[in-house]
This record gives sequence, structure tokens and C-alpha cells, in this order.
Amino acid sequence: MPAYAGSRGEFLGGSGRGFYANQLDPKYLALGNLLTQQATAANIAAAQAIVPGVALPYPNFSGTISQMLRPFPQYSAVTDVYGNVARSTYHSLQFTAEKRPTADGLTITFNYTFSRTMDDLAARTGYNFEQEWAVGVNDQPHVWNAIVVYNVPFGATGRPGSGNSVVRAIVKDWQISGITQFRSGRPLGVIGATCNLPNAGTCYADFNPSFNGPVRINGDYGDGDVLGANPPAYIDRAAFQSPAAFTYGDTPRTLAHDLRNPSYFNQDFSVRRNFPMGRARLGLGFDVFNLFNNVVFGGIQTNITNANFGRVSSQTNTPRVGQVKVRLEF
Repeated sequence: MPAYAGSRGEFLGGSGRGFYANQLDPKYLALGNLLTQQATAANIAAAQAIVPGVALPYPNFSGTISQMLRPFPQYSAVTDVYGNVARSTYHSLQFTAEKRPTADGLTITFNYTFSRTMDDLAARTGYNFEQEWAVGVNDQPHVWNAIVVYNVPFGATGRPGSGNSVVRAIVKDWQISGITQFRSGRPLGVIGATCNLPNAGTCYADFNPSFNGPVRINGDYGDGDVLGANPPAYIDRAAFQSPAAFTYGDTPRTLAHDLRNPSYFNQDFSVRRNFPMGRARLGLGFDVFNLFNNVVFGGIQTNITNANFGRVSSQTNTPRVGQVKVRLEF
């Protein structure tokens, strides 16, 4: 059974509007190195030759040109308390198939979701949120779940074990079930780099125009000795470079080179049975979570100036766990 589900978010928490966050307007980045110079008469005159209209905000101002040109030059920082201007959208196609319980004791439920999440929850500069509209950091385009429940036929009339009352009492009425889950990896976020943007926000890395080759290297995430003295990196640092001074970088906020975190796969398994005890009932069961002990790696470093760029640093799922359940109902 197919279905559509979607949502739209407005006035979400973002990085603040540029003016009310006291950020330097990007138009002043044309001043280059003058931004870091003191606001002397000579430096102001040089700035006016590039951007007409540059002037002291008030007669006794003292500081750099970049501080002078901020919306509130008398303050080093301003919080935009009404800066919830970000947006988001979610669209999904959902499909469900089900085999309902029948005489064979087997029930199967399968559901699949194909979706896309977009937002602008962060920005290089609060003066231009539009350029940050990108795939959301929680986007998982493919999600599917399969649930199987099976009432084991052993001990039922005409089935193995049905002719012996002792065997029948032991083997009948057991139920086994399993849940299998798959999730696409979430996008890698900002590829960080060295910035030179005085009071003007932050930057992301540039794509390296001379790079030619695979960006994902050294096999699947987690291949090799991730705890060794020199663990492998799974992203080629050469695919990126720090942007030029006084620029914001050209990589997107997410999915640069379509890079994603590892996908998630998990299998849980359960065996259970209820034993009638007069008016009471005793339930016994055994559960195993992450049956195949799959490891999902994460914590991937995404700042190209960090020595650990492209390496994994953590396990994001839990190892295999088993538990025995006993429940008495009366």
C-alpha cells in the first residue's frame, strides 16, 4: 500500500540574521586586508576608494576596519534573539506490504520509505540563507524494515512431537520473531577549512579544481586498523582546499562529493513462549539485539586542517546483546 507523507517547517532555529547577529556585510569583503587594519584616517580613505561611503560610526571609535563596519560596532558580539528564520521540507513515498496471520502461523510485515529532507538550518553568513538550502544532515533517503513472526508448528496435531505428551509440552507454542532494519547513511556535514573572514561569518572548504580521482578511498568505512598508530583515512583530503582569504568557500553545507556517513543495518531476533498456570501465565523468552554483531562506524572528521581528516573515531551502534526474559502474569 503506497502513501505520501510530507512536512514543512518555518521559523526554525538557524544561525541568526546577519544584521542582527552583528556580522559584517559580505559586500565589505572587497576591502581585503584593510579589514584587519586599524581605522586610521589613511586606512579609511583607502577603504573609501574601494567601497564608497565607508566612514567612522561615531567620532571616538577605536578598532579595526572590520569592527568599524559591523552593524553594532560598539559591541564585540550580539545575539539575535528573534533569529529563527530557517526552513525545512520533508517529502516521502511510503510503501507497506503485509502477510497477515494464517494457518501456517507466519506473519510478515515490510515497509519502505523513500524520502528527501531539505533545510537551511545553518549559514556561512546571515545575510544569505538562500545559498545554504541543501539536503538536511538527518536525510536518509532509503529506510526499510522487515518484521517476521512465526508460530513454530512443532507439537501441533499431526506435526513432529505431537505423539508424545512430554515432547509436545516442551516444544509446542513457541514463537520466533525477527526485525531487520536498514537505513541509508546520513550526509556528511560541513567540510571545514581555514578561514579569513573577520567578523563576517565562517567558511566551508573549496572544491579542489585540479583533483581527479575517487574521493572515497581505502575501502569501506572501518576497513583496516582503525585503532592503529596510523589509521586509514576514508576521504581524500586532496579533493578539497581552503578558500582564498575573504571568501566563503564553494562546497555545499552537506553532501560535498555526495559523501555520506556509513549506512545502518541491524537484525534483532527473539524466541518466546507463554506457559498457562491455572489463572496465571508464565512467559519465557530470549532476545538477541544486533544478532550478527555488525559495526557501524561514525565520528568522521570533516575539517581538512585536522590531522584526522577522513578517519572514523567511534562506533555509533551497540554490539550484540542477549537477554533472558521471565514474566509472570496473574
